[in-house]
Amino acid sequence: MKSQTTSISPTSIFSSRRSATRSLVAKFKQNLGDETGSLAILVFALFLLLLTASLAIVDISDNFLAKRQLVEIGEVAITRAAHQLSLSRYYSGNILMDTSGSDVTQFRIPIECPAAQSGFQDEIASSSLRGKPIAITGWSCIGDEVTGTITAQIPILLQLPLGIGRNFTTITATVGATSIIGGVRG
Repeated sequence: MKSQTTSISPTSIFSSRRSATRSLVAKFKQNLGDETGSLAILVFALFLLLLTASLAIVDISDNFLAKRQLVEIGEVAITRAAHQLSLSRYYSGNILMDTSGSDVTQFRIPIECPAAQSGFQDEIASSSLRGKPIAITGWSCIGDEVTGTITAQIPILLQLPLGIGRNFTTITATVGATSIIGGVRG
């Protein structure tokens, strides 16, 4: 019996691969010029992207407006608190000098802190943000300056289907005021 050996040369392997690559490139070029494909998937994906971006912009804008409304409510309350003046300290001469202006001889009327806090709480308790109560999370009264932090939870404007996401957004605002300038000491 005679054994037969076949040998494969490296050039024959490369030439067969080269011809296969050429045929794939030719098919790709043929399909590249073919305009029978559908753009529906691309259009649908871009539509979903645009819809998501629109919902996000509407939600951010609504939160910004809610924050501005909460600041306005806080400004009304802090103004009421800043007008709770301590007349006993004022008439006794226990007043604080105002060094913020160019004339350091001006003074501010001292604030009665317990009355200021009570006035602030009363004003916040009588207010609501979009029908939801407002909570006081911080309060400070030092000398002639009052600062308050308030928080409200509002329902989100656009809810995602199937219970995705949150049902409310927490909005926080910090407001502050000083008492009125009482006059010039000199």
